[in-house]
Amino acid sequence: MNRPIWTTSLVVAAAIAGVACDKVKSPEPEIDKPDTAANPMDNAASERKAFTLAAQKELEELQAVVANLRTKAEAASQESKAKLRQQVDQLELELHETQQRLTDLGTATAQTWSRLKDAFTKSLEKLKAEIENNRKNSPEN
Repeated sequence: MNRPIWTTSLVVAAAIAGVACDKVKSPEPEIDKPDTAANPMDNAASERKAFTLAAQKELEELQAVVANLRTKAEAASQESKAKLRQQVDQLELELHETQQRLTDLGTATAQTWSRLKDAFTKSLEKLKAEIENNRKNSPEN
């Protein structure tokens, strides 16, 4: 009869030891993860990169719109063609200036980023407004 009690005690002791061992873990190597709280410069750089990529995409879309307006201007009637060409030339100039501001923004330092971002944003909004105005006032709608 002592044998089943002894066996039961041994099984219970092994279970307790097993549970206790699960709570003690050997040190595992840390995987290098970027700690954005520890390095705010990296976080700011990634935010700037994301902003410039999104802005570049938006400029490419606007460039396609201006190219479409150029095509419409070339297909317009003789009397409106000259006026439309002049408007599209102005839009292309604004587009080029906005693209240059984005290029400047891409090379900005942490100190100049905010100022250049504001200048780019204003230029982009002006370009969008001029495109919209051109669409509304186009005699060839």
